[in-house]
Amino acid sequence: MLCDQSRRRLSVSVVVGLALTLAALLACKKKTPPPPAPTPASSAPAGRCASGRSIDPPHAELNEAVAVMKAKEYAKAQQLLDALVKKYPDSATVRVWRGDAALFDEKKTELAGADEALPFYGDAEKLHDLGCKLAEMEHYYLLFDSALAHLRKDEAKPALHHLEAMKQQWPDSADVFYNSARAYCLDGNVDKCAADFEQALAIAKALRRPKFLRSHHSVDDWIRRSRKQSEFPPLRKDPRYAKIIAQASR
Repeated sequence: MLCDQSRRRLSVSVVVGLALTLAALLACKKKTPPPPAPTPASSAPAGRCASGRSIDPPHAELNEAVAVMKAKEYAKAQQLLDALVKKYPDSATVRVWRGDAALFDEKKTELAGADEALPFYGDAEKLHDLGCKLAEMEHYYLLFDSALAHLRKDEAKPALHHLEAMKQQWPDSADVFYNSARAYCLDGNVDKCAADFEQALAIAKALRRPKFLRSHHSVDDWIRRSRKQSEFPPLRKDPRYAKIIAQASR
């Protein structure tokens, strides 16, 4: 009888012990911190422009198209560049040139050239922002020619979006300030139009310019151009116009 009672007490002790052990294990499991959340994947396409630069054609391929374009054979240049656009999907540079081949095509109306060019400029800007960075000169002309295209379409605000960014990066470009004056006059802001026109003449007089600029205009060039500039009637009627010219001409 005593042995049976001892066995029962032993059995109860074992069961209780196992239950306590199991409870302790469960408690530990509950206290274990969850594994860290996985790091979100980058939004940029995997492997796109890992070098951080526009992945461009070999010089020989691109130079052929550029040479044809400089010879003003725009239709042929567009064909060559269209082939390069397909062949080099991560080349922002090719897309800038393709936009230029449309924008400056003398056989197209200014509006048609601008309409054709802007999507290529937009694609180039997206690639640049994704990490397929343009060289400084190509980035300058991407923003500048995008602004020109918008000005041809009488779209002041999109033009100013590009030109205001350019003022910060290239403050020694008379071209940027002159075309910003155009955009501000087009937008009805004569005060800023006058201020940017004055700054354009001051930069030209000081002979300052980004080193890579393809062309450079003198003070007299800008003044002559301003007398016929289609956006400048409000500026030419303003008394500040004559004063700005007189100051720059001294």
